[in-house]
Amino acid sequence: MDRMEDAARLLKEAELLYERHQAGRRDPFNVFTALRSPSDEVNLHSRFLHALLDHRKPGEDGRANLEDFITEFWPTKHMPGFASDDTKVERERHNIDILITNRSGQDFAIENKIYAEDQDRQIERYYKELKGKGYKDAHVLYLTIDDHDPSERSTGDLDKEKYTPIAYGEVTFLQWLGRCQKRAYDEPELRESIAQYLHLIKKMTGNDQGSEYMNEMKNLLSQGNNLLIVHDLEKVTIDARAHIMSLGWEKIKYALKENPNSLGDTQGPSDITEDRIKAAIKRRGGEERRLFGWFGLYYSLRIEGIENALLGIEASRGEGFIAGVRCHEQYEQEYKKIHGMFKDSGGESREWWPWFRIVRDNGTGLNPDDLEALLREIDWNALAKDCLQTLNYIRGRLSKG
Repeated sequence: MDRMEDAARLLKEAELLYERHQAGRRDPFNVFTALRSPSDEVNLHSRFLHALLDHRKPGEDGRANLEDFITEFWPTKHMPGFASDDTKVERERHNIDILITNRSGQDFAIENKIYAEDQDRQIERYYKELKGKGYKDAHVLYLTIDDHDPSERSTGDLDKEKYTPIAYGEVTFLQWLGRCQKRAYDEPELRESIAQYLHLIKKMTGNDQGSEYMNEMKNLLSQGNNLLIVHDLEKVTIDARAHIMSLGWEKIKYALKENPNSLGDTQGPSDITEDRIKAAIKRRGGEERRLFGWFGLYYSLRIEGIENALLGIEASRGEGFIAGVRCHEQYEQEYKKIHGMFKDSGGESREWWPWFRIVRDNGTGLNPDDLEALLREIDWNALAKDCLQTLNYIRGRLSKG
């Protein structure tokens, strides 16, 4: 039996094992994903983490979750222990996601990064600004979903001992959440909320598979030359994902091309080549992640008074597919004009997008959470139809001014 036949046999055995353990398995209702996108770092993750850190049990003065968090993550190797006297926990203070400060002049800044890109000298700026406000001991915790270090673009000249990278999926963070849940034994609403949040984090970080399934998979890979086969498969996995996605994007591109009147006949830069998609899947941190984190189709607008905007469809890390108007905030007048035209339309906005809508919230193939959707659920023709409908809506609204 040659290596190709061995690979086919292994994949079949793994498929049967997966199907047996997934049979009848359903995701429980989750209030977080019902109300927000899982990638909403500001209105979901930062808010909930702030609530946990600032929580006081009825009848108690202390905040056990906060004290546990500081004990776990404050870098005592480089600085004295964090004093708990008159501690404040604030959101969006000095533009920092979560800021923990005390009367002793210490601060613990948490920069929460789900899929957003790093900003120029962001961590260095936070640290120096806090030091300038009189905090003698300052530290930045860089909290990410996919376990990557901050880029040099963000840290600038800041010493590595001044910040600590940590991931949501790390054992220490998951264990801290688990202890928060145990401490809420007599607060059923909070206990259930933490349970649902834990499930969301495990799903986003690929830690939601049962131990029995993982043990059986480990035993399967330990047999014969299966690990050698896995080594071969790993080399082509990203290529295969990128190939599937590039074919899907070509379907979207073709569907949009069939409706030239809705888009105009001038196409802006396109980033859906297989190599570009492959790079976006592979990159996990630093400058490369900033450069290759997104890809999509962009079409020029022919709207009077709007010269620096494009119609766009992107596959964005963690959000799935979005469609909207792409215009950087540096074009302030146009950005504000577009944002104002759509302010009552129920969409969202951010740095590069004065307005966008999530067309499909899975299937980008960039993280474990949407890989199954990419392979089994995505109907690319239906997605193309949804994108076209959204772009037609945008052009119609812009044309009316």
